[in-house]
Order: sequence, then structure tokens, then C-alpha cells
Amino acid sequence: MAKESLGRDLGALMGGKPKEETAPVSAGIRSLMRGHTTPALAAAPKPVIPRWYLFAGDVLLVALALLTIYKSPHPLSWPRELYCAALVALAGLLAVIALLMPESKVGRSPR
Repeated sequence: MAKESLGRDLGALMGGKPKEETAPVSAGIRSLMRGHTTPALAAAPKPVIPRWYLFAGDVLLVALALLTIYKSPHPLSWPRELYCAALVALAGLLAVIALLMPESKVGRSPR
């Protein structure tokens, strides 16, 4: 066995000057070390909640408010009026959130 393989870098461990070794780094290794992301995926993250869920919630909340109004005895009591107004306000808030959400561009063809 060669003498170099037995005491490889032993001088650096004992306090001597370490041997300078430079190995060429290929493009593949640099890509692995850097991490590879596609520009289209990195620019537009997928939203956690799709927009249509929020719009469906709008429709259901307004339908619940209308159902409460038509099925309740008239004149409506103030707690029921407040309940229906809160339902419609919550539906409006969901619509605003859905409109302000960033649009996901993942999976769409460029125009």
C-alpha cells in the first residue's frame, strides 16, 4: 500500500500546513448546491385557498340570509336583522378577499 494513503492529511491534523487541493466543480454540482427553481414556479406561488371557494361561500352566505328572512315570522326581530346583516357583510368581505388575492399563473399558457 502506498505511504500517501496511510497518512493522508495527517500533517494538517498535527498542525502542519494543509495541502491545497482544488477540484474542478461542474455545472451540475453548482446547480445542486444552489438549488434549482423554475422561474415560472418561483414567481407565482399557488394560493392556499382557491378563489372559487370564496365566491361559493358568498353565494351560500347570501342564500342563508335570504332563507332566514323568508322563513322567519314578520316583522323580523332586531337580532335576526343583525344576523342577516352580518351574513351579508361576511359575504362581502369574502368577495373582497377573493378579488385581492394574487392570481395563480401556474399551469397557464403564456399569452
